[in-house]
Amino acid sequence: VQGDAPAMPYDDASFDVLSIAFGIRNVADPEAALREFRRLLRPGARLTILEFSHPRLGPAPLATNLHRDRVLPHTATLISGDRSGAYHYLPKSIFTFLDRGEMVSAMERAGFGKVRQRVLTLGVCVCYRGVVR
Repeated sequence: VQGDAPAMPYDDASFDVLSIAFGIRNVADPEAALREFRRLLRPGARLTILEFSHPRLGPAPLATNLHRDRVLPHTATLISGDRSGAYHYLPKSIFTFLDRGEMVSAMERAGFGKVRQRVLTLGVCVCYRGVVR
């Protein structure tokens, strides 16, 4: 089923688990999407979000910025054969997206409890988990 994250075509409390990987930052209104995810999940159900982040420790920020801003857009374009420029938006979309604290707060405001974040790959990605209250 194809749908819009803030307006999914399912009944309330239809799912036990909902996950999204590298997609929430591409949603026009992430907070509306989080509220919709909450609506779709049963009490006690889990939401898991995997998303890019900003490394904070040691040389990781410099190396990540160089790779993300200079190398990734060109190599992804080359590998995918997609000449539309789709991969050149990636650095800006990561830079302008919610930071870790903002994401946790947004999940809590949407009705998720026990919100946790697990930093992966030296902070390049973060896995967020919340449970419907």
